[in-house]
Amino acid sequence: MEIQEIKAKLTLATVLSYYSLKPDKNLRLNCPFHEDKTPSLQVYYKTHTAYCFSSNCKTHGKSLDVIDFILHKENSTKREALMKAQEILGTENTTTEKKIINPVNPPMKPSISREQVLQNMFQY
Repeated sequence: MEIQEIKAKLTLATVLSYYSLKPDKNLRLNCPFHEDKTPSLQVYYKTHTAYCFSSNCKTHGKSLDVIDFILHKENSTKREALMKAQEILGTENTTTEKKIINPVNPPMKPSISREQVLQNMFQY
């Protein structure tokens, strides 16, 4: 899986949930990358990025995408972060997959065709 595919499929919300991090109502949380007494990490769900406003943060004022977030959280290399992202995607897919159960009664066939319904609706 390529980096762009991972970024497209893996949301920041999924990553935060994986690490049991929950932002407050203003989408801020205590930064997990340094000691933090007040929330300094801002979460942007629209762009799937996060930014720490603290000068003590090891991210050095860089906007973090999902891969960078994992990289800093795990203290790993880029390659290890990509592997972890794929692992998170794998666990997400297995937990959210739903089994499709066949209905007891098969679907009924319509008594009239679509065209007939439309003709009846639009008759003048």
